[in-house]
Amino acid sequence: MTILIVDALAANEGRRKFSRDAIGVGPRLLAGICEKNNKKTEIVRVEDILSNNFLLSTNEYEAFLISGMSVDKISVKKVIKRISTTFSNCKIILGGPLVSETDIIDNKNILCGVIGEGEIILDKLLKNNFSIQTLVNDQTNLFESNKIGHYWIIKQKQLSSSTIFKEFPASTERISDYPDYWFSKVYVEITRGCSNFYRGSLVKSEGGCSDCGNCEDPDKITTGNCPQNIPPGCGFCSVPATFGPPRSKPKELVIKEITELFSKGVRRIILSSPGFFDYFRGGMDTIYSPTIPPANLTIITELLSALANLRDAQKDVCSISIENVKPSLVTQDAVQIIGKYLPRTAISIGCETFEVEHSSAIGRPATSKQALLAAKFFRNEGIDTQIYLIHSLPGETVKSLRVTREVINSELRNYVEKITIYKYLPLPNSPFTKTKVVLPTERHLLIEERNALKQDIINFNKLKKRELIGKKLEVIIAEKDFQHENHYIAYPIFSGPTVSVYSEEDIRGQTMDVKINDVITDRLVKGSVTL
Repeated sequence: MTILIVDALAANEGRRKFSRDAIGVGPRLLAGICEKNNKKTEIVRVEDILSNNFLLSTNEYEAFLISGMSVDKISVKKVIKRISTTFSNCKIILGGPLVSETDIIDNKNILCGVIGEGEIILDKLLKNNFSIQTLVNDQTNLFESNKIGHYWIIKQKQLSSSTIFKEFPASTERISDYPDYWFSKVYVEITRGCSNFYRGSLVKSEGGCSDCGNCEDPDKITTGNCPQNIPPGCGFCSVPATFGPPRSKPKELVIKEITELFSKGVRRIILSSPGFFDYFRGGMDTIYSPTIPPANLTIITELLSALANLRDAQKDVCSISIENVKPSLVTQDAVQIIGKYLPRTAISIGCETFEVEHSSAIGRPATSKQALLAAKFFRNEGIDTQIYLIHSLPGETVKSLRVTREVINSELRNYVEKITIYKYLPLPNSPFTKTKVVLPTERHLLIEERNALKQDIINFNKLKKRELIGKKLEVIIAEKDFQHENHYIAYPIFSGPTVSVYSEEDIRGQTMDVKINDVITDRLVKGSVTL
């Protein structure tokens, strides 16, 4: 009997619209726990079940583990219905942020939903033949349990130590369950949790802050405690409240996992972390400040040096990249280390808004000036930077939108290659949701300014892509482009946009240089094979 892990991450209503070339770490973590318990397991994307590309055999599966985010609620409901129709007495376990959505679904086949860290919970279920009562009646006081409708919500009372990485390594064997693993960005977890225990004025006000001073200054936060239990961190994010302060995976385990993934044919690795410069910051100490102490450049150098040697030893051209950094920890010395060992990586900087007062009100630990300075440091090292923004946030005003637009249309063009903007989505367990911070009142001028911001970003991204015309990118030809005849979708091995490549021959699977000829959209460029 097999345990089927259903990857619903970023599937939204049933099919991934964006990040089609990304494979998250969560399902591989689940597979690793199953492998440790000698359980046969398999990973499948939710869209393949819903589109009948993956057929559910009626006697083959022992249980279904479904992982998804809040935005994936519709696709998860659909796949639960599909599974329950085929297997009348199946066992379904839900995991990921969507579990905190209490209205997800009420189905008799859902055994439980797991909030936060799930390794120890799933391990215990596997060792006890999926007996939920083993957790509900546990005498060790390790778990919280609460019944909602037909199923239980289970949560660890205390966060695991950093030994969790060694005890439950992510599976590398199951990466081949993803048909697109050979061209996709495969995420490898290096830290879990976030060091931003600062709380912005919006959640302090609504949460009844007693002005104890514990998180008044980001540089001096030494405790995660709050007398009013106001969740920490940026108001829109649930990571600090769910996973606590950062814990780092030892260098040897990171190297081992990436070595095995490369041996399976993975070409593009992303070091997954809410903030890369939190890696062993403060050594083994628990860190609650997003700014003090500075990044541990010694161990970061050791890690990146070893990974660069590993990358360069591969037969095929491979890449190892970093995504997220906190601007408050970016220094010129830190950036030079990344530039030395990962010179063609792409960096993402969360900024959300460039208006200083709004940034502080939502709990951002860095000012907009720090974000711009960080982007400048990376640009000086030749590293592409992406800025993340969010619109419709609590506290948003016409002024905050206009300030952000001004920065986009002036300074940002010199340092940033791409801007990504999201609409604010209230997440369970986030500070804004827990303290019931109100959304901005919808007004005509606010909506108008918001639309203008989105258009500015589209124009910005098109402009930056036009600057690539005539340049070459090294890409992996992944699949046919069904929107353009005789074209193929290609993904850059290093940083750069998705490319639609013209070829009258079938070039799928090849690695080649392509010349950028035109801009199709703010997300896609057109290219041709170079001779």
